[in-house]
Amino acid sequence: SLIEAVSKLRGKKGTPVNIFVLRETFTSPKEFRITRDTIRIESVEDFVLEDGILYLRIRDFQKNTLQSLSDAIEKHSKGNEVNGVILDLRGNPGGLLDQAEKVSDLFLSTGTVVTTKIGDTKKSYNAKFDPPEYEGEVVVLVDSGSASASEIVAGALKNNHRAIIIGERTFGKGSVQQIFDLRDGAALKLTIAHYLTPGDISIQDVGITPDIRIQPAIISEEDILYGYLNTEEESNEAEESIYKLKYLDQLPDPENEETPEEALTKEERKNKISGDFSIRLAREILLNTDTINRKEVLDSSGKVITDINLIEENKIEARWNEIGVNWSRGENPNTNPKISVRISPVKPEFKAGDKGAVAVNVTNKGVDPINRLIAATFSDNPIFDGKELIYGQLLPGQTRSWKMNFEIPKWVNTRNDKIDLKFFQSDNIEIPGSSFDITTIGNDKPLFAYKFEIVDDGRFGSTGNGNGKPEKNEEFALVFDIKNIGQGISDKTVVTLKNLSGDSVFLERGRFEFTDFKPQTSNSAPFLFKILDKNVKDIKFELTIADEVFREVLTSKIDISGLQDLGNFSKDDGSAIVIKDNTPLLAGGYKSAAIIGLSNNKSEFRLLGYNKDFAKVSLTEDRNAWINKQNITLTKNKIDKGTEIVVNDIYYSQPRINILNTPLTTNEEEIILSGIVMDNDKIENISVFKGEDKIKLITPNKNNQSFTIKLKLDDGINVFNVIAKDSQGLFSKQTVTIRKSDLS
Repeated sequence: SLIEAVSKLRGKKGTPVNIFVLRETFTSPKEFRITRDTIRIESVEDFVLEDGILYLRIRDFQKNTLQSLSDAIEKHSKGNEVNGVILDLRGNPGGLLDQAEKVSDLFLSTGTVVTTKIGDTKKSYNAKFDPPEYEGEVVVLVDSGSASASEIVAGALKNNHRAIIIGERTFGKGSVQQIFDLRDGAALKLTIAHYLTPGDISIQDVGITPDIRIQPAIISEEDILYGYLNTEEESNEAEESIYKLKYLDQLPDPENEETPEEALTKEERKNKISGDFSIRLAREILLNTDTINRKEVLDSSGKVITDINLIEENKIEARWNEIGVNWSRGENPNTNPKISVRISPVKPEFKAGDKGAVAVNVTNKGVDPINRLIAATFSDNPIFDGKELIYGQLLPGQTRSWKMNFEIPKWVNTRNDKIDLKFFQSDNIEIPGSSFDITTIGNDKPLFAYKFEIVDDGRFGSTGNGNGKPEKNEEFALVFDIKNIGQGISDKTVVTLKNLSGDSVFLERGRFEFTDFKPQTSNSAPFLFKILDKNVKDIKFELTIADEVFREVLTSKIDISGLQDLGNFSKDDGSAIVIKDNTPLLAGGYKSAAIIGLSNNKSEFRLLGYNKDFAKVSLTEDRNAWINKQNITLTKNKIDKGTEIVVNDIYYSQPRINILNTPLTTNEEEIILSGIVMDNDKIENISVFKGEDKIKLITPNKNNQSFTIKLKLDDGINVFNVIAKDSQGLFSKQTVTIRKSDLS
């Protein structure tokens, strides 16, 4: 895991560590030798831009943030005229509260910085009554990634009218959590307080609304992001931005990967930020004001913002024209627009994994042109939600078509979704829209099972003596037989084994990958490990089998403890004859070993040897098993291979859930959900969830359990999950999605 990898990378300063890296261009992993050192991540980055503007970026709030920021301001102020500060808090996730408080105080001479509310009790942190470290004009940049401590700074400077805020609405993290560790290794995160910005304004789930809200417009043949939906979102905020600006942007070129910021020189980073639209806007505002009061800055910035907005509008209109859309505003908005909408195909249906498109054809049925016509999709399904369809100018009687393109992930379940189309024309005047349904047909999914054998006889890369007992410096193998027992193909299956035995056991390989894993087929995953301490008693692992597409995961604990107490092993080349039906074949020569199959009476196997209680026999050319000596007769007969009569392979499997037919859409208040759960082991429980709420629990304690449950439906999409757990602790889940609608 990531945490384990980081712990292995850490160590004493000056010592080496070797890592192996696999890239697409490498045929095998390449080794890199790194010398450990103290890594210092600077919290504050500072540049002097053109015209004496001081750019200060705070990545996060660490214990040295205040000092670093103060030093930067002092360094650039000595003997130089600073014509304003741009404080960049974009992408800043927060950090230490006291640093946020003190950073705010650098720019304030009076006022409340932040208030902590616990129940009905409030405690405020106020700015010190002395001149601030920097007394000039300030612009703060924020985005949706600005959270917690960065929101406190932005809120303090905004609500004390010390700075204007440019960017996007911030994340909205205004709560204080305390973590309590529990005895079982779990933890409880409890919200104990809330932060309030000056004026006792909560930012929890609301964030800081920028004074000047900027939206990128991305316009190309492949990608459209124009931002009408953001206008819809703005109306739901507690506070609206005073100005809104849209500017022409472009997506990164996928063919030319951008150099990571950490790899750029300071001069390269300075050049990069100089072209940033938010920074260019902030510079223009700072250079055209001579006051530090937020309200006065905003009043005096109207012309600057209007001029920039006109430039960007012209750029956007020119870009639309390049791709064949007439984006002229027209003289007057159409006050009585009339349109008709036709969908193609009429009843869209797509399969999970498909790339699809629905053409939305719009005809102007009125007598006047409709200018800057745009449509936006709204749906409970994020795959279809938030699409923008651009029509531009639509003359009377004219029809234009725009395709709503999408890609449906392979893991999506069968469902039916309603898509609402909302139409807007110039100046955001809404036009009556329409709606249609899309049906998605889900794929059959894989499901996993496993059995394993303990190997120390030279097979699968092992180097032991074949006695089934892990001994110091032997290379032991756990050979897993992984089976897809589901109905669908697993495009990529990742099998990992995690060592839970500490430093006494060294796992030499912990990962296998299988592609195109078809139903009812098996793959072998031989994991090699070495015993480093001869006195080790507990040998435990955690097995995970995961399909990376459908997110089907099997996780199981593997315990092969107690192998050291098997007694002496004697090799033999006779045979073993089974003396009763359904005799267990075991993964190892000890009592609690996993059962991997059952053998018929009178089956004869080639004998390889035995210990005190168990005999080791050959099943196939590369697979062996152990049988309790009470269930066999040992003979001196020498046979090349056994009769191989095995009644049944025994796998540890995920429970199989079969849901009977349920409607995709209904106008009923309730439906009946029926199904059956089957498993090789006893089913411990079946839980039915509606969203995150458990609505039914069944405890069968048997291998098969049918169920019939009455489910109440809410309007719109209803998601039900049936989760089954067996006596081995293995889980599986089946999702049912039903849309309640008025079908009349």
